[in-house]
Amino acid sequence: MSAELRGPQDAERWLCAGLCLARQDGPTSEALTAAVPWLLATLAESPDLPPPAFVSDLGRLVSGVPLSPTLPVPDTLPRLRAAVRAYDDHVLARLAAEPHLEAVSSALARLPEPLRARGVAFLVARVLTRLGFTAGTALSPALARRVLDRPPTELLHAGYSALREPGAHAVLERLAEGYEALAGAARRAQALMGDAEAFTLENLEHLQGKAQRLALEQAVEAAEALSRTLPPKLRARPVSSGPTPTAMEDDAAFPQGGFASVSNVGSLENLVTSELVYMEDEPTLDLFDVRYVEGELLYYTRDESLAVRRRRVITFALLPDLADARVKDAGVRWQRAVVALGLVLCLVRRLSAWLTAEDLRFRVVFVQDAKGLSPLEAERGLCELLLREWRARGTAEVLTAPDLDSVLSEAAAGTKRARVDVLLLDAARHGGHDALEPDTRVGLHLLDLSGPGPRVRVLGNRAAPATEPAADGPWEAWTGATLELARGLL
Repeated sequence: MSAELRGPQDAERWLCAGLCLARQDGPTSEALTAAVPWLLATLAESPDLPPPAFVSDLGRLVSGVPLSPTLPVPDTLPRLRAAVRAYDDHVLARLAAEPHLEAVSSALARLPEPLRARGVAFLVARVLTRLGFTAGTALSPALARRVLDRPPTELLHAGYSALREPGAHAVLERLAEGYEALAGAARRAQALMGDAEAFTLENLEHLQGKAQRLALEQAVEAAEALSRTLPPKLRARPVSSGPTPTAMEDDAAFPQGGFASVSNVGSLENLVTSELVYMEDEPTLDLFDVRYVEGELLYYTRDESLAVRRRRVITFALLPDLADARVKDAGVRWQRAVVALGLVLCLVRRLSAWLTAEDLRFRVVFVQDAKGLSPLEAERGLCELLLREWRARGTAEVLTAPDLDSVLSEAAAGTKRARVDVLLLDAARHGGHDALEPDTRVGLHLLDLSGPGPRVRVLGNRAAPATEPAADGPWEAWTGATLELARGLL
């Protein structure tokens, strides 16, 4: 039977005693001062708190403080001492060894100072969600603020007193339950951090409200889940289009050539350094001057070959009826539209890794409806955040188009200089896509999201029947469609 806090006095004891169990550098006044904003921000996320020291320990760990050697546990209830030791072994040690800890710490460090407490609170909530932790303790934000406004030394004194008070048995039992739940959940969890945490922290200052943040987290989680189902490498199919010289502005990213030979024609910065031996200190004419006038000095010459790569453009066209896909299907953790954005992110990531030898560009186009409105405006803002890394590199852009015909016309025009593929994402039950007549050089694919299980079709002159969703369930249909699209776009 779980112990319950019976009133404000017990809640105050629970908070103070929990702060005295901090394991990262121990419960010092400096550590407590840093932890207070993290605790208040965590309370703003959820009124149910884990053991308070967990917030402090995680905050210090992701702030760059290395894992401390095992500290002695204050003299208190034996069950609580054993639970804290298990927490050291199964929670803190796991967090310190997480592969994504460095990326999360870097993302947190790049946040503006006023947002870092909010970033730590977000991480606490995400780690608890990954753990499936449900043993939180409800705490009044007003009471917490009143307690945490006290000087750190007074909080520590009250906490150590509560750890030893015979009358605080229920408080200590509640703390022990929290630590036991954390340690037990960590033993079962696959990972405590992932790409979603680092990705959200990188975009935290650009997120407008908790709803958009939740949508971003879910889209990244969906992309991770779909990516895990793809093989590490896929073979690209041969193409008939020829190579294209790289644009001049890309020379710094794709350096070519080097010193290839020696010539008696060139500029002084390429002069062979051994020619300087002919210079003399005397003010009269020396052999260096003579060789210069006669054109006999030697210069390094460069190989001026061009960087030649195939140019690829992949366009994702999100049609206005995709707004009907804002539904959640049984057997899938996320809304259909959110998984569609996760699929776009997954393909951008994987194709960027697989096609490193090609000049690859991505275009995500949101098509307006017949009235000129943009029903997918929320998804457009989310997509800009999801692809922020590629947009900063100049390899991706998020656009708006008045209709599908303009998208296909621009794709046809692009075939003069690149291989172009277009992927339509639509949820209309009767979209009339079979009537489309794209340029024969454009690869046109359709991802039909009108039902729980997505279906993939190749349209145009290479039209093929739609693949039927996997019989096992909607999620299996998503993974199958992702693999089929990856193969088709390669």
